[in-house]
Amino acid sequence: MSVSWEQQDLFVSSSGANRTPRNGRGLVEPGCPVRISRLAAVDGIRELLIRKGEDGKIGITVRYIEEGKILICAVLRRSPAYLAGLRYGDEVLSLEDEPLVGKTVDRVRELVRKNTRNSIKLRTKDKPGERYVTVVRDEEKGYGFRFVDGEITFVRSHTSAQRQGLERKLQIIEVNEEVVVGTKDEDIEAIICGSDGGTVTLCVVPVKVYRQLFSRISSITNDSLTLVEL
Repeated sequence: MSVSWEQQDLFVSSSGANRTPRNGRGLVEPGCPVRISRLAAVDGIRELLIRKGEDGKIGITVRYIEEGKILICAVLRRSPAYLAGLRYGDEVLSLEDEPLVGKTVDRVRELVRKNTRNSIKLRTKDKPGERYVTVVRDEEKGYGFRFVDGEITFVRSHTSAQRQGLERKLQIIEVNEEVVVGTKDEDIEAIICGSDGGTVTLCVVPVKVYRQLFSRISSITNDSLTLVEL
C-alpha cells in the first residue's frame, strides 16, 4: 500500500524529518555521507575494461528481457563495476567486443566462461532519460515533493526540489544510490528520512520509460534462464 499524502506531509514540512523506520533502525547508516561519483559517459555510452575482483567477477547481475536487450538488474555496492559507474537499469551493449542485442543469456555465459583474463571488456548504455537530482531539506518546507508508488506526484514551488528540476511524472529509481524499484513508499520514505545532513540524492527517469522497460526487470521470475552474474 502506498504512503498516504497525510503521512508524506514530512516532505513539505519539517515535522517528522528525523523519524526512524518501523523496525527501529535506519536503512542508511547515520554519519555516512553518500556521494554520486559516476564518471562522465559520452552520450550515455561507457566503454570500460573492468578488472575482476577476488571472486573473478566484476559485481553485476544482468538479465535478458523480451526486447532482446541485456539489462543490469543488480550492482554490488563498491564492486569494480560499481566504481566504474555501472548502475541498475543500464544496458550492456557488448561483451568482449561482441554485440549482445538479440543474444541469449547462454551466449553471455559462454563469453564469460571463455574470458580467462583478469578483466572484462564492456560497452554499456546509461538508463534513457536518467537524471540525478540532489535536494536539500528546508526547515519549513521540508524536501518539497510527494510520491505515490515511487512516482513524483507533487513538487512544491520555491523549494530546492523545484530549483533542481524535480517534476511530476518522474519515477524514483534510486535514493542515495540505493535501488528502490519495487520498494514500498514507506520504505522509500525511511531511506529519505535517514539521509545525513538534510540532503537526498534521487535517480529519476520519466514514468513512461519506467513503465515500458525498467518496471519489468524486477517483475520477471528470478531464474537461471534469464540471469547471469558477471
